[in-house]
Amino acid sequence: MLLIGNQFRLTRPVLAAAVNLRRESLVRQFARQQVDSGANWLLVDMGPQHQDGADSLAWLVHTIHSEVQVPLVLRSDNPRELKAGLEAARDMVMIDATLPAVDDLAPYLALAREARARLAFSACPEGLPVPTDERVSRVTEMLIPQALEAGLPLEHLYVDPLVAALTCDQPKVPATLETLRLLKVAADPAPNTLVHLDDIVDGVADAAKPFIIQAYVAMLLAIGVDALVGNFLDPELTDVLRVVQQRDPSTAYDRLLLRLFDVTKVDGELDIASIDASDPDQVSLFKTAQVLTNKLIYADSYLLT
Repeated sequence: MLLIGNQFRLTRPVLAAAVNLRRESLVRQFARQQVDSGANWLLVDMGPQHQDGADSLAWLVHTIHSEVQVPLVLRSDNPRELKAGLEAARDMVMIDATLPAVDDLAPYLALAREARARLAFSACPEGLPVPTDERVSRVTEMLIPQALEAGLPLEHLYVDPLVAALTCDQPKVPATLETLRLLKVAADPAPNTLVHLDDIVDGVADAAKPFIIQAYVAMLLAIGVDALVGNFLDPELTDVLRVVQQRDPSTAYDRLLLRLFDVTKVDGELDIASIDASDPDQVSLFKTAQVLTNKLIYADSYLLT
């Protein structure tokens, strides 16, 4: 499974300053911390177009690879930037063409073919959440055939189903899981899938973030997501990965996470009888699973009600 660390985002002021000033030590530190925390790929996200982006991406790639030997995911809506990054990268690399501004996949297909790179693309046009059936149809009837016709092997393709933020569009949140589930059966063979995990907690209350991350990751793993883009410096994320992947039932909370994984895998629901109502953490996880499946409306105070 691809665990893609997401801390190299030029929208972060500290990183933007480090790149502008060419501060190699800070970039190497970010790279080492993420890999030591479990990331086996690293995302370099250029964000919106900006001046000298091609030179900056090439410099970032060289600097990261001077510290760690892991493959990179290069994210940009500027093919010229990506070309510079691809030329600087070593070993395996992925182009992430999932930014909302990417409206024509052809330049990214050409770059991926030329560099023999993997390619991630969005199931939703312009980054706007659409119904599940539209996502699946777009992937299976248009995007995958377009990529195969361009000469990319299916195993190099990663579909991003688009994660909606709970605070902005909660009714669309289940569509991500539904899209992942359907892609495993609607496409034969099925493409790889990739999820940008942080989008689900954009704007949520700090107290809720650990429970949302843990519940959502357990559910994504149950459906068989192939690549997670997230902050692997976050112990809440790495812990749920450990519990689920190792099937570790050490605590009652761990057992509830495993129960959530198991019921999601068979398209079932977490039953309130599964929890100890005297344990506030178990209650919070149960409520969070209800929020993620639209059975409970999200509010910053939902854990307190």
